[in-house]
Amino acid sequence: MLAAVRALQRTFPVPLQIDSSEPAVLERALRYYNGKALVNSVNGKKQVMDAVFPLVKRYGGVVVALALDEDGIPPTAEGRLAVARKIVERAEAFGIGRKDIIVDTLTLTVSSQQKEALETVRALGLVRKELGVRTILGVSNISFGLPQRELVNTMFLGAALHAGLDACIINPLSLQMMAAYRSYRALAGWDENCLEYIDVYSKLPAATGTPAAAVAPQAAALPQAAGTPAAAPDDLRTLIEGGLRDRSRSAAERLLETMTPVEIIDGYIVPALDTVGRDFEAGRKFLPQLLLSADTVSKAFDAIREHLERTGTRSEPKGKILIATVSGDIHDIGKNIVKAMLENYGYTVLDLGKDVPVETVVEAVRRERPALVGLSALMTTTVSSMERTISRLREEKLPVCIMVGGAFLTGDYAASIGADYYGKDAMASVGIARKVFGK
Repeated sequence: MLAAVRALQRTFPVPLQIDSSEPAVLERALRYYNGKALVNSVNGKKQVMDAVFPLVKRYGGVVVALALDEDGIPPTAEGRLAVARKIVERAEAFGIGRKDIIVDTLTLTVSSQQKEALETVRALGLVRKELGVRTILGVSNISFGLPQRELVNTMFLGAALHAGLDACIINPLSLQMMAAYRSYRALAGWDENCLEYIDVYSKLPAATGTPAAAVAPQAAALPQAAGTPAAAPDDLRTLIEGGLRDRSRSAAERLLETMTPVEIIDGYIVPALDTVGRDFEAGRKFLPQLLLSADTVSKAFDAIREHLERTGTRSEPKGKILIATVSGDIHDIGKNIVKAMLENYGYTVLDLGKDVPVETVVEAVRRERPALVGLSALMTTTVSSMERTISRLREEKLPVCIMVGGAFLTGDYAASIGADYYGKDAMASVGIARKVFGK
């Protein structure tokens, strides 16, 4: 970190944002930084505030405050406002004024948390009004798992700007995002007489109409895979592939009249999930569709489980897997998708949740004896926690395979921190499980 700070400030005359989950690293960087840095970040956990705020006060800086605490990210705008208020009041106790706090009301992914997506924007407005601090968002998080992500990103940016967004993490080379930004500046009167807008866009060729056929949504039905027999509309495989969760339970119940649970799983559920997985990997299906298919399978399994209980038979799970998001990381969308897919393929999944301490993982592995452990980290700053967790599992000589995943990881990096497998997405984790447990 120190080498990076020294190299960058020798070369560029712009402020730097110091980003680390390790207080000692933050202190080292701030001590040698020339000027007032942006410190990323603090949250509502008392331990974190008591570690970071003294550094901000001692060395100077503006701090990013994440609206989450020991209970995670509140689902409502009012909940995030309450966490932000707690952070602001604690900062003031350390002598840090509101002008040096930027609150992040936390962009959630609309593809999996649709009800909470606009709560981020509402929270942003409440924070500005009630606390009088500046705000920031990682805008593009909103569109994770969707096609044509910039369409969603630009609409979300416009809504956030209207609610009072002060700073944003976006791609400044995106023409659509910068067009939304400059357009809003003109509409809000920040670009006086629209001179900046005119300067940029008067030099571009005039926009032309796009034929309707070029932008019309494609038909919902996908081409049937070669070699796949045609299926009836209420066929369980068709329902799973289409994510029609309201009808899958009754379809499974009809099949149970003439088939065994194993025949249904092997003949309908697994082939359908394999098809959905291939379409997802090929970009023909997207995250919301993957989640709908997983939920469709879950409802079919409800019928199968009840049938097994009535008949007094037991299903044999394919194997036990323990998963967790590592310490310091509060993102669990990827882990939750992995859990859903693994369970639908018949594995028993023990989910420890998010921000899980190293010792908690080690104790759970020692107690439960899973053959496979899955560790997730979305933030680059928490890869050290992932590496420490793997090291402790190896030190204990526990007989377990370890797979890791996260947006920034690669296969080579996973191997360098001691993992056995790298799962680039949820379907890759199913393939890893098959290798560990056998098909």
